[in-house]
Amino acid sequence: MNKERSGLFTGLVMVCVFAVMTFLSCKKDGPTRAIVTVLDSLARPVQAASVTLWQDTAVNTTNGVKANVRVTKPSDAAGKAEFDFEQEAFLNYIVVKNADTARGFIRLKEHETVNETARL
Repeated sequence: MNKERSGLFTGLVMVCVFAVMTFLSCKKDGPTRAIVTVLDSLARPVQAASVTLWQDTAVNTTNGVKANVRVTKPSDAAGKAEFDFEQEAFLNYIVVKNADTARGFIRLKEHETVNETARL
């Protein structure tokens, strides 16, 4: 009977170790990335559109410093502009090409790539 308890205890310990290793291995890696795809009214990619992401309303509650995130990139031949960030955030965006403009917002999730489509 003592061997049965010992075996049961060993099995329980192994299950616990497996569960802990499973939960710890679920942590995501990789960049926090925003990809904005710019399309025209016919759903064709727009190259060389100015894509700006910014956050100007967030204030750090500890020190009162206002966020100053503002990044601009041109869209490539596929209409895409890619941005990498260190943390998740809510960001505004504006896309400008000649007289056409698109506005919106994007929510970045930590260690994930978030895709947004802007139509001019």
